[in-house]
Amino acid sequence: MKRIITFTLIALLLVSCDFIADRYKNVPDPEVYFPDGQELKMATAIYEDKPRAIRSLIEEGIDLNHISKGGMTYLYYAMLNKNYEVMELLLKHGADPNIHSTFYTNPSSHKIGYGDDNGACLAYCGRRAYDIKYMKLLVKYGANVNDTTYISPLALSIDDELQGKEKVAFLVQHGANINLRVAGATVISSEANMYNWDKVLILLDLGADPMAGDDPKFNVAAFVQQYYDEGFDPNSENGKMAQEVKRRLEQRGVKFPYLPKKPAASTPSEGQPKE
Repeated sequence: MKRIITFTLIALLLVSCDFIADRYKNVPDPEVYFPDGQELKMATAIYEDKPRAIRSLIEEGIDLNHISKGGMTYLYYAMLNKNYEVMELLLKHGADPNIHSTFYTNPSSHKIGYGDDNGACLAYCGRRAYDIKYMKLLVKYGANVNDTTYISPLALSIDDELQGKEKVAFLVQHGANINLRVAGATVISSEANMYNWDKVLILLDLGADPMAGDDPKFNVAAFVQQYYDEGFDPNSENGKMAQEVKRRLEQRGVKFPYLPKKPAASTPSEGQPKE
């Protein structure tokens, strides 16, 4: 049951991200999230790619970390426009990459005071639509590689079929905890939960602990065992990768069939993510 719930949660997060990405194939007009005043002037300059106008507003003292009436920062909007140069300009002049935009995907929701997206630039740039250069730029200016407010940069980066391994490696090299737990689960256990053995192998290559996590029934070994119990084609690509994952676990001393150990006696901190 926990696997089903977790799978559903992950799927909903990724579907939500896909919805946002589809929405921004054509970037929203500035007034959608920056309805009036100075914020509309700045957003329009970003949208129309006018660095001179942006610099002029900066010289006038505009707050680059202002969250608009629509819940979005200028940096986030520049990122949606995929304007690397403007992002760099904003960052050089003090834009904070760790401020979370709390914008809405449905304008009617905003009318009743509801914001449904807690956007962090670095996590969003983990998506396939973004070259790794955006991620490198944000990290250069202090983006938190272990931000888990919405979904971690690692979790989105590993799903990039083009540069996923490179992005995850970059994040780890710059301090990301590859075994970071969100709701008690690690990225590698979540990928194993979905039988994404190719991504499990990538994470193993980068040093992820397949047995990490708060629940002994929710780690890579448990899902390998489940995959074997359900039956699979050993000659399929995914089947071959599952066998390789199992082999690597056995090299680490994991015994199959895998029988999860019972959780230790409860403590006052039980259920809290471990640092």
